[in-house]
Amino acid sequence: MMKAHTYFSVLVLILALGFSACGKDAPSGGGGEGGGGTTPVVGNGGYLFAHTGTGKNYYKLFYALSRDGIKWTALKRGETPMSTYHGFPYIVRDGKGTFWLIGTSTGSLPHFPIVWWSDDMITWKHKDLPSAIMALPSPYENDTNSYGAMKLFYDAASEQFMITWHAGESGKSGNAWWESMRTFYILTKDFATFTPAQRLFNFSGADATMAQIDASVHFVEGKYYAVIKDERWPEKAATGKTVRIAVSDFLTGPYANPGGSICPAWREAPTLVQSPEKDYWYLYVEDYTVHQYELYRSASLTNGKVWEKVETMTPPPGDNCRHGCILRIDEPVYEKLQATYDK
Repeated sequence: MMKAHTYFSVLVLILALGFSACGKDAPSGGGGEGGGGTTPVVGNGGYLFAHTGTGKNYYKLFYALSRDGIKWTALKRGETPMSTYHGFPYIVRDGKGTFWLIGTSTGSLPHFPIVWWSDDMITWKHKDLPSAIMALPSPYENDTNSYGAMKLFYDAASEQFMITWHAGESGKSGNAWWESMRTFYILTKDFATFTPAQRLFNFSGADATMAQIDASVHFVEGKYYAVIKDERWPEKAATGKTVRIAVSDFLTGPYANPGGSICPAWREAPTLVQSPEKDYWYLYVEDYTVHQYELYRSASLTNGKVWEKVETMTPPPGDNCRHGCILRIDEPVYEKLQATYDK
């Protein structure tokens, strides 16, 4: 009896230690209150936040990773993973799985666009593009330092890329220049030939004079959604300096007048992605009064739906969190980025 009792005690102890070890290896929960009710699962990939910084780090590229899109960890100890990049990072993935990034040259003005591509966002190749592809119809004029925070969108239906950016009217300055901002686009399938630059939006009524910056395009369930900053001043328009969404059946429009404000005023550089369980849309916006990102969520992109702030969102530490993009990445890409830069 004594031997049997001893054997039973040892067995219980082994099982207890085993369960304890399993508990230590289990993935930690994310989300929580205000987090979309989702729990990140190791093995299901996550999110990459590619962004620029402040001061001397403005226009540089930085990375952060997250399993749940709520809590972020800066990679490479907050150092840039690509010292040769200059611009406002906005990364997209094409139908073959290649990542694409648009930026500009450095040095004397005028700068020229540069397109980058990569299989893993670690090793990048690039190609210089002629500044002539950005030529605008009168009376608009490019800021040839950054070309209006260029962004990319890959349209799977037509297998082509859209480059969007904003530009103001020649001869204007200060507030008048910002209030003249409009969104332009060009299309390309190969970054060798491009369509002429055209206006993307022609809104009507109270939004006919809406100044626009930081427009990005997304395709969701047969519709094209343009996320835009209304660049008018709040005293001139109730939606001024906030982020809004316009919808179209076609890539190049026409887009309906945008819906109401998603966030308070003095926000910009929006980036849109779905939550891990796809039960919410996450919209990240930069509060540029304090150089920090915030997160808002909604169960639908339909105009008029309520967006709420996710108070538990924690962006990368430090002051390196300005004007970027967030994209969903699969597990192999996530693990390779983490193994390469999280040291």
